[in-house]
Amino acid sequence: MIEGLTNELIESLKDKEGMDARKVLANCRDLLGDASFHLLVAEMGGVVVGFINFTVRRTLLHSGPSGLIDELVVTSRYRRRGVAKQLIRASIERCGQLGCCELEVGTELANTNAIRFYKNCGFEDRGVILEKDLK
Repeated sequence: MIEGLTNELIESLKDKEGMDARKVLANCRDLLGDASFHLLVAEMGGVVVGFINFTVRRTLLHSGPSGLIDELVVTSRYRRRGVAKQLIRASIERCGQLGCCELEVGTELANTNAIRFYKNCGFEDRGVILEKDLK
């Protein structure tokens, strides 16, 4: 089911250039062995209906680790049922257990629904994430 969810995630992106579902799944398998990578899944009736993944890292300016949400997706059939909020809550709880002092998230500027969702979950505008493609 992770494969289907990654396909939905890719389809939701405004810029899909260079996105390859097989590479995304290979990245997921590789990251599962990385201690800083965390993947939480939501199940309903024994079926995976969503996932969130985040990394935990140390920075110079924070007294404890910092969490960064990289992806969050819920299959279209299960959206608007509170699944994504439960995944956010579980991530916040897990980051707290790991001693994190913050949890950050970024999304595409055009993804106004996600921005509104994250703000409704208590995230605040505190900075800007800038990107530069290297490949």
